[in-house]
Amino acid sequence: MAILDTQRALTAAPGDGEFKIAARHWNADLRLEAGDEKYLLRVRNGLLLEFRELQAIELESLRPAATISASRDDWIELLKPVPRPFFQDLMAAQTRQGFKVEADDPISFHPYYRAINRLFELMRAESTAREK
Repeated sequence: MAILDTQRALTAAPGDGEFKIAARHWNADLRLEAGDEKYLLRVRNGLLLEFRELQAIELESLRPAATISASRDDWIELLKPVPRPFFQDLMAAQTRQGFKVEADDPISFHPYYRAINRLFELMRAESTAREK
């Protein structure tokens, strides 16, 4: 089973005011890696257009603005309803845990840090709703 629930994120983001404000004017392709699983997250004009697993053939041609990678277990912890300390936020997870952020185009990623963090929060909220 895929670790990142891409469909939940695609459903939650368009109706979330905080994500819409944080993502306005954002245009970027991001690559997320959860162990061996690789995902494409595509945002255009602040709208989350695509979030899906990448096929092996696509990996070489994709030129993401940034790649966010961590082990599968670290992603599971980050997306828990109440994550352990230093997993509540991408920056903390990058500083103190096994997350790595590589930005080939920092201007397409760093100003929108709050949007990506909000997307993770929405995915966390969705997983909380599923557990109830």
